[in-house]
Amino acid sequence: MTGRFFRLSGSSPGPKASTPSRRRRWPWRRPGGSGPGASSGLVKRSFVSLPRPVLSSPSLWPGSWGRFRLSVRTLGGWRKFSAKGGSRSVLTRRDFLRLSGLGLAAVAVGCAGQQPAAPSGQPARGGRLTIGIGSIPPSMDPHVDSTANSLPCYAQLFEKLVAADEKGNIVPVLAESWRSVSETVWEFKLRSGVKFHNGQELTAEDVKFSIERVLDPKTTSPWRGRVDRISRVEAVDSLTVRVETSGPFSPLLQGLSVVDIIPARYFQDVGPQGFATAPVGTGPFVFKEWVRQERLVVTANGSYWRGRPALDEVVFRAIPADASRIVALEAGDVDVALLIPPDQVDRLRSRGFQIRSVNLGQGLVVNLRQTPGTPLASRQVRQALNYAVDKNMILEKLLLGYGRVLDGQVVGPDCFGYNPDLKPYPYDPARARALLAEAGYGGGFEVTFHGTVGRYTKDKEIEEAVIGQLAEVGVKANLQILEAGVFIQSFLGATIGPMFIWAWQYLPAMDADLPLNFFRSDSVAKLMAQPRFDELIDRERRAFDTEARRRILQEANAYLRDDPPCIFLVQTPGVYAVKPTVDGFSWQPTYLFDLTKVTVRQG
Repeated sequence: MTGRFFRLSGSSPGPKASTPSRRRRWPWRRPGGSGPGASSGLVKRSFVSLPRPVLSSPSLWPGSWGRFRLSVRTLGGWRKFSAKGGSRSVLTRRDFLRLSGLGLAAVAVGCAGQQPAAPSGQPARGGRLTIGIGSIPPSMDPHVDSTANSLPCYAQLFEKLVAADEKGNIVPVLAESWRSVSETVWEFKLRSGVKFHNGQELTAEDVKFSIERVLDPKTTSPWRGRVDRISRVEAVDSLTVRVETSGPFSPLLQGLSVVDIIPARYFQDVGPQGFATAPVGTGPFVFKEWVRQERLVVTANGSYWRGRPALDEVVFRAIPADASRIVALEAGDVDVALLIPPDQVDRLRSRGFQIRSVNLGQGLVVNLRQTPGTPLASRQVRQALNYAVDKNMILEKLLLGYGRVLDGQVVGPDCFGYNPDLKPYPYDPARARALLAEAGYGGGFEVTFHGTVGRYTKDKEIEEAVIGQLAEVGVKANLQILEAGVFIQSFLGATIGPMFIWAWQYLPAMDADLPLNFFRSDSVAKLMAQPRFDELIDRERRAFDTEARRRILQEANAYLRDDPPCIFLVQTPGVYAVKPTVDGFSWQPTYLFDLTKVTVRQG
């Protein structure tokens, strides 16, 4: 009998045993005394249960016990144990506990996980893909969370009217076509025959409800700022939606690429909490289970309008610590591990894992809330903090060259509106001290710094590096790590910080309007209030000429380079590892991946 973590063989000198029960209790006895397995003075026994696959061969479990050999797979290779018995066959507890950290659990998992083998190297339709990710959504309501790690989770369950490909081109999803009736009126034609997971057909009323819910201030949706120029949504007929804006709004399609469509009637029946507990969408997978801060499990949607996914099930496991994600990958607990530390790339590649990297569509920064009367309200102080941090050190020493230093703007060159004329703040502690002195803070100051672990590649190490460099110019930043749910709720409630790490997403539309609107005075983030910047964003949103809009976005980026709302760090890398048995998995700059064609080879 052979399993992933065990090999069991034996011979029977006696009569054939009756069919064993589902699990058999296997005694362990401390060696000593006389006779096989005897023990002097040992009263208490311990047992281990082995599942039916191990027990199903009568030749291994004879009526009068014979010989057997057990080999257990450890990190150091196969270890052999054998015994021959009279009335009982015994292994010592000490021997078995000498096994690796996988130990007995590995035996049990290996046995229980055995499946009939497909031909070696052949893609197998069905099966499970497990993805190790830094965090999972703190809520299964897609309208209240915009954090990057949540996006690929939501994308398996929900869909939008339109989406953006990796180059920022808008492509149809639930809307098969659209047209601009005027500068303030858009019309969308929906696909017919699309069904939600509960069997309800998609209609214009569902689209109207979803957009209006994101716009409702009571929802406190972080996506609201991306579509807040919408003044009216009308269901013209069951498959036609008309969207009106308060004025010309050129990035409407980019804004709609983040609004998930949910079933109106179902949501109204179950309420916000009921929906978050049992979410329903039109996506390729159906909700099965969500355990806060642990896992999200989804199963294939057999009625998906694009065709059933190849996989039966996908599990997103929340594993915040980098080291723990790597352990899970090497132990076989996950098939894909996202945000792999760059210093582990060579070792994992040498062990046969596929290692890939993509520059993600987001800029990692340390936000600086400009609360009046505080040091961070001073432009000179915020400039000083940018001079105080060595971005090249972070890129080269912590990220080993993966990613790129931000050019004094929150977007990278793969983003519409990127300004090629801007340069990074150089590392200049002397200039930082001088600016602090000019602002009246020559003696430094103290500030709270809210951080994360596992949300971004090497985030905790980056936070510690920034804190150390700020200390060198007299600024004491007190680091407080926030749990994922608290982190996003604090952001939405504008109570986070005043200094906090954040990756500004210009994904999935790859458009600078998406992050820049968060710096407006009326943004949910409430980071700053500068009318001149607000006017730039308003002008950009009214500009229907593509090149005119690009120039205004570049001007807005230049404005923030001179009057920084944050410490600009790096465009984040997405380094990830994939088991060689997984085919078709590709992480995009949009932070998303299409799992409908992913397969897992057996054997």
